[in-house]
Amino acid sequence: MCFTNSYAQKENVSLYIYHNFTIQKTYALYGNNVKLRSEPNTTSEVVTILHIGDFVKVLKKTDQILETSTAKTAWYEVVHNGKKGFIAGQFIANAHKKNGNQHFYFRKFLNEEQGVLHIRTVFNTKKYTETIIKLMDENIGISFSPSHDLQNVIQILEINYFGDSCGAESGYTVLFLKDNYKLIKVADLSKIGDGGVYALSEKFTYTTDEDNGQPIVLFTKEEGELIDDEKGWFESKTMKRIFEWNGQKLVPEFSKEFKKRATPN
Repeated sequence: MCFTNSYAQKENVSLYIYHNFTIQKTYALYGNNVKLRSEPNTTSEVVTILHIGDFVKVLKKTDQILETSTAKTAWYEVVHNGKKGFIAGQFIANAHKKNGNQHFYFRKFLNEEQGVLHIRTVFNTKKYTETIIKLMDENIGISFSPSHDLQNVIQILEINYFGDSCGAESGYTVLFLKDNYKLIKVADLSKIGDGGVYALSEKFTYTTDEDNGQPIVLFTKEEGELIDDEKGWFESKTMKRIFEWNGQKLVPEFSKEFKKRATPN
């Protein structure tokens, strides 16, 4: 009943986000109008100006650190179109993906309290929007799916969390990319498997209303626990709730708490 390994193999996860950079590997630039410096500092000569989406090969990590109000990262020696120089790691994307007509650039920052994921969505050549998501876990991957005909939605992204042991919470964060190219967070969904003692699974299913043919979001919560170890009895229950998307948010307001419908006297 431990879901950790099987969930980590989720078929539609197409992009894993690693925090560190691999030497001699090529990465896309996350920052825009970034100065490629002749030395690992902010006062040395500018070799050239780099833009979001430009590719650089990482040659080495230096001992020099650039600390700003939002990040603290090492300087890296890189090469771009034959020109060598130095830029800070905070300006390099950990991962990049073109999906549909959009490019997505991901930069993961880790701190003592909670990791955050910065996502820049590039459209119309170099215009972009930025979304910042607080992470439930640092071990993540990104999956993409179509809009399922939801109003004002271009596509759906999921940040998948992979628990590193039985009993650890995994799951995913659901993001909708709207037609204004802004990503909005819709829900955090959980998944836990604890060696046959306890199990929890929450998911969204995108389908249509049989009565009117309109797209709906079906939230399903399955929960179970071992009630008799000797006999091997495992009790489980399933709860479902239907949501509609009005172009701005889920209706009714999304909640993972289920209240029984009041019955008339």
